[in-house]
Amino acid sequence: MPRLVASGGRWAVRVTMKFMIMVFGEQADLHQGRSEWVERMVAFMVRLDDELAQSGELIYSEVLENGESATVVDQHGGVRGGSFALSGASLSRYWVVKVPAEARAIEIASSVAAVMDATVEVRRCLEQSIRP
Repeated sequence: MPRLVASGGRWAVRVTMKFMIMVFGEQADLHQGRSEWVERMVAFMVRLDDELAQSGELIYSEVLENGESATVVDQHGGVRGGSFALSGASLSRYWVVKVPAEARAIEIASSVAAVMDATVEVRRCLEQSIRP
C-alpha cells in the first residue's frame, strides 16, 4: 500500500506490503530439543520481535498453543478436537510484517528457518481485503 513519507525535506511515496511468516511444527519436537537449542531459539525470537518492532516492520506476532488443543469446525457444523493439519505439524508461531518488498519477508523467514531448523512459509496478505 503506497504511503507518503518525508525524506530529506521532500515528500516521497513509499510502497509497503504485508506478509505473514508462519512456522509449522509439532510440540514434541520442541520438547525433544536440547535445552541449549531451546534457550538459543527463545533468545532469537525475543530479539527478532524487538528488532522488527523497532524498525516499524512488525504489525503483530503470536505463539499458538499446541495443535492438539485446537478445535476444528467443518462446513456442516461438525466439531472435533485437534488441528486442521492432519500431518501433525500445525501452525505454531506467526508474524505479520509490513516490508518494502517480498525479499525482506524472505530474509526474515530465512533467519527464522535457520535458527529453528524448520521450514517457514511466507504469504502475502491481500491489501484490498482489509476493511475498517
